[in-house]
Amino acid sequence: MRLLRQFLTVLFALCALLSGGLFALQNTQAVPLDLLLFQLPEQSIAIWLLLALGLGVLLGLSAGSLIAVRRAATIRSLRKRCDRLLLETQKGQADDR
Repeated sequence: MRLLRQFLTVLFALCALLSGGLFALQNTQAVPLDLLLFQLPEQSIAIWLLLALGLGVLLGLSAGSLIAVRRAATIRSLRKRCDRLLLETQKGQADDR
């Protein structure tokens, strides 16, 4: 199963790379990028779009990672609390006997 997952990941990455290359070959018109405060030099429109896509993917992965880390910390603290309450319950039952 792990080998299949790795194969599919590599296949997906190659397809994405090939698609990006074909997209860049078809969209060669050079345009400058104006960011209000400064203007970037002319590059092909495909480069600007692929850079924007890459930046969006990185920002999305970063945001998702932060959420996952926060969720893991919450789960860890809740498990500790549950274990502590379970121990207290077991001690209380032992004292009642």
